[in-house]
Amino acid sequence: SPSPLPQQQHTSRTITTTTNTMATFGKSVHDADGITLCRTDDGLFTLTMNRGENRWNLGLLNQLNTAIGIVEKAEHPKALVVQGSGKFFSNGLDLEWMLAQDRKAAKQNEQQRSNPGASSPATPPLTSTKFIEKLWKLLAKLLVLNCRTVAAINGHAFGAGLFLALCCDYRVMRTRRGYCNFPESSLGMPLSPGFAAIVKDKLPDRRLQREAVLNGRRYGSTEAKSVGMIDEEVPVEQLWETAAEIARDGYAHKLKLINFNPKQFSKLKMELYAEAYFALNKAKAPPLLKSKL
Repeated sequence: SPSPLPQQQHTSRTITTTTNTMATFGKSVHDADGITLCRTDDGLFTLTMNRGENRWNLGLLNQLNTAIGIVEKAEHPKALVVQGSGKFFSNGLDLEWMLAQDRKAAKQNEQQRSNPGASSPATPPLTSTKFIEKLWKLLAKLLVLNCRTVAAINGHAFGAGLFLALCCDYRVMRTRRGYCNFPESSLGMPLSPGFAAIVKDKLPDRRLQREAVLNGRRYGSTEAKSVGMIDEEVPVEQLWETAAEIARDGYAHKLKLINFNPKQFSKLKMELYAEAYFALNKAKAPPLLKSKL
């Protein structure tokens, strides 16, 4: 993982976008280990992942969990834009790290069997199975977050990175670079229950499921929009601004929702995406297969 960034709280934050122009996202409310969360005066949060390929390991998961928790507890009006940096929105699971965790766990289990009287480690390794289940719970939190969420897909969104985008309410993708892809068929791995339920709830067209999952098709922005995987495609220079506009359009006062209730809004999402929400919170992840690499 990249070395941790210095913690910064409540300072004005300016971030370099993929075009090397400078966009001001408001005041920083969380900045650690390559994850920055900013908020504008009118309540728009921007969560930026800046960890190289933004692969899913414990560092990314913990920081996203903290940032999304901050948004969840904030007062309305509010909305959230999630974006990556450079060539990647998120390039999926950090499989090398996950396999290393499994090897550590197996080694400790073997040591315990050969020396039953030895004390157990204070912090046992997080196995890939337990990690996936923690990841699912984070995605469940984003899926039913109590405000509008928009993924600004600045580059490749593969595997778990695409599931992160699908758990947002809306998706905007840059043109001319980057693909959305489910790589499971290529990697010789199953979707597993939590991820499969997201596909069913967010991409209900069976033909799309067949092409995207079984055939492992890669979708550029134009194709992704034509099949309903994303909502808008724009040049990268307009990506954040377009995502921010869509996010702000979800403010209750703009929608004239007279008796808007954040808790009930979250429950509406639970009802819409019931299968995914249940699976992400309750399902058990399968063991990580060596064929995944």
